[in-house]
Amino acid sequence: MMIKKIKYFFLIILVLAVALGGYFISLDNEFKVVRERTIHAPAALVYNQIADLKNWDKWAPWKEKDSLIKFEYPGTTNKEGSYFRFTDIDGNRQKLTNLTLKPDSLIVQSLSSDEATHEYHWQITPTDQGVQVKWTISGELSPLQRFFTHQMNDQLGPDMARGLELIDRSVHRDMAKHETTILKPVDLSPTYYIYKTASCRIDSLGRQLDKLLPAVIIYAIKNKIEMNGKPFVIYNKWDENNNAVIFSAAVPTKEKINLTDADLLTGETSGGHYLKVKYQGDYKYIREAWHKAYQYIDSKDHMIKDTSREAFEVYAVGHTKSLNPADWITYIYIPIIEVQPEEISRQ
Repeated sequence: MMIKKIKYFFLIILVLAVALGGYFISLDNEFKVVRERTIHAPAALVYNQIADLKNWDKWAPWKEKDSLIKFEYPGTTNKEGSYFRFTDIDGNRQKLTNLTLKPDSLIVQSLSSDEATHEYHWQITPTDQGVQVKWTISGELSPLQRFFTHQMNDQLGPDMARGLELIDRSVHRDMAKHETTILKPVDLSPTYYIYKTASCRIDSLGRQLDKLLPAVIIYAIKNKIEMNGKPFVIYNKWDENNNAVIFSAAVPTKEKINLTDADLLTGETSGGHYLKVKYQGDYKYIREAWHKAYQYIDSKDHMIKDTSREAFEVYAVGHTKSLNPADWITYIYIPIIEVQPEEISRQ
C-alpha cells in the first residue's frame, strides 16, 4: 500500500514537472516595449537629437534620476559605431552604441552590460501633426525573467515615455535659441530691386512675409533676373499704436528692371550710413533684436536715427539652408546719422 502511494506521488510530481516544463517552454524568451510621441519639429532635428550621442546628456531619463551619472564619449558621437559608456544608478557599467543610422527616419542602437543587451529601435515618421517618434526596446529574457514578462512594460515604459517628453523639450529648447549682436555702422551703396508692397497687422507679419517674399523670389527666377545679393524687406511704415505695418518684400538686382507684371515694382535703395545688427535665431523673436538696436542708438550721444530713410532686413540664412531656426541669420540695417563731437557741443 505504501509503495502504491509513493508511485502515485512520483507520478503526480512527474505530471506537474511536465506541465511546468510545457508552460515554461510556452513563455516568450524575448520582450518588446513600445512608446510613441508626436513632436512638432522638423524630422532632421529630432533625428539629430537621438543619433548624435552627445545630445543624450540633455535628455536621457537615467540622468534625471541620478544627476551624478557621467557619460564618457571616447570619440565621434554621430556615426555608426559611435558609443558612450556610463555607470547606472545600480552601479552597472553600460554601453550605448549606434548600430544603424538612416538620416531623419531610422536609428538602431544597443544598450549592453555584463547582464544583458537590449536593442533600441527609433522610427521617425513625418505626419500632418508633426513628427511621430516610435521608440521600441527589445531583448532576450533570462529563464527567471520569463515568468515576469508583463512587468517589463511597467519597468521600462515610464522611463521611455519620460525620455520622449525630454527629447521634445530639448528639441524645442534648441530651436528657440536666439542672439543679437550689434555690429559697427556701415556705408551702403544704392542698389536696384524689384518688390511687392503689402500691409498687415504687426502680429501677422511673419505669415505675410512667408507668402510675399517667396513670390518675388520665384518671379525673379522664372524671368531669369540676376539677383545682386540676398532677399530683404523694407519697412515703409511701422505703427505699434495701431498694430499696423506697411512693408515691401524685395530682391536686389544688378540693374534697373523694366517689369510687365502689374503686381511688382522696381525701386532703388538710397544707400548711406546704417547701423548693422546681426540676429541669429527664429524670426518670431526678431522684434527683440530691433528693440536692442534702437536702445543702442538711444544710448549713444553721437548717433541718431535718420527718419528720412527706411530700415530693412536682409535674410542671409533661412530655412532653405537649415531646418533649425536657431541657425537662421538676419541682418538688420537702421539708417543713422553720426554726429561729430564738436557738433554735439554746439547744440
